[in-house]
Amino acid sequence: MGFGSVLKNGFTRRRFMKGALLGTGAVATGSAWEIAQAMATGKKASDVRGYGVDPGFVNIGANENPLGASPRALAAIAENLHKINRYDFGVDLPVRLNQMHGVPGVEDFKLDFGDMRSFMRFREMNRVMVTPGSGPILQALAVMAAGNGGECIEAIPGYGQVSRAFQSFQMAGKDVKVVRVPTTGDFVHDLEAMKAAITPKTTLITITNPNNPTGTVVPYEELAAFVDAVPPHATLLIDEAYIHFVRDPSYQDAVSLALERENVVVARTFSKIFGLAGMRIGYAVASQRMMDMLMLTQGFFGGGLSTLGMHAALAAMDDHEFVARTKQVVNDGKDYLSGEFDRLGLAYTPSDGNFMIVDVKRNSGRMAMELRKRGVMVRSGSGYRTREINLLGNHLRVTVGKPDELEVFVNELEDILGGPNQG
Repeated sequence: MGFGSVLKNGFTRRRFMKGALLGTGAVATGSAWEIAQAMATGKKASDVRGYGVDPGFVNIGANENPLGASPRALAAIAENLHKINRYDFGVDLPVRLNQMHGVPGVEDFKLDFGDMRSFMRFREMNRVMVTPGSGPILQALAVMAAGNGGECIEAIPGYGQVSRAFQSFQMAGKDVKVVRVPTTGDFVHDLEAMKAAITPKTTLITITNPNNPTGTVVPYEELAAFVDAVPPHATLLIDEAYIHFVRDPSYQDAVSLALERENVVVARTFSKIFGLAGMRIGYAVASQRMMDMLMLTQGFFGGGLSTLGMHAALAAMDDHEFVARTKQVVNDGKDYLSGEFDRLGLAYTPSDGNFMIVDVKRNSGRMAMELRKRGVMVRSGSGYRTREINLLGNHLRVTVGKPDELEVFVNELEDILGGPNQG
């Protein structure tokens, strides 16, 4: 019986190798036997080492960059360590981000620290608010939208931070409401259903694009049409934490919508594509009116960003080689996972993020716990649910790690499942 026939008859590759080793009757000792066992069982978590991860542990559960941080950012941090005893207003990064996004009037602008009027001119032109991670932007918008009562609309499964913030207001006795709108059968935002859910009390609508945890993306034309349908009394937050991983190179992001509309905010982060999750760097792009409101919560252009964070972000923006390499590794990883899920007979959702969801046909919470016992951390889809709606109860969300990390995950997943599904 050939190797292909063995697989078709329901044996895993490792079981086949184990049988071959045992069938020879050979006696191996020492390192030779250990090598043979490794070949038979496949890589384990103890065999690999991810960037920023303790030995013996594969962390592919938090959507972090598998290649570590931008080398240019690391160099900038090292070069500026001696400056941490000094205050830094963090203005260079907002100016640079305004320029990158083509905000009118900022092309050649330079702040004059000796002239307060230059700060006022920048404030009039500025369309960027920098914060320690993008989370504070989501929280600030939720506070603004829920402070006097209101309703938020968010997809499910979806990131959920805005909904959780509104629920905190509910627990504090505020008259607010959370509306979770199920995604389509393909786990894409159901924009028609979200539009139908808007009421005169709606104050904040969230679209995460690409969506976390599903990795699906809303076509730009549909998103722009939805923006036109949102009434002025509601703010639309478009969270683009994973926008750099969209595989269609011609895809248009939503920054232009935020610059053109009074009630649209786009949130971005340096945590994913630039590998700076631990530095906590995010920003919002919005109209001047929205900027003035955000300034009330954040206080200044730099939003409390540290000196090292600002220098790391500025350097990372110029690290085009690292960005390209990250995209390639992520795309190759998604292609590898797709092929392995096909081989195992598992349904999955094509993703435009740096992660994928896969239906493991059993309780994903218990599956994630079993993988963790084996040193592999992934995210259970059951965390993206309400009491009434649980669309990912049998799904795992897997961050694209290095090739050897993904190999360990597939090895352990296949071992738990007992081999390819014969349907």
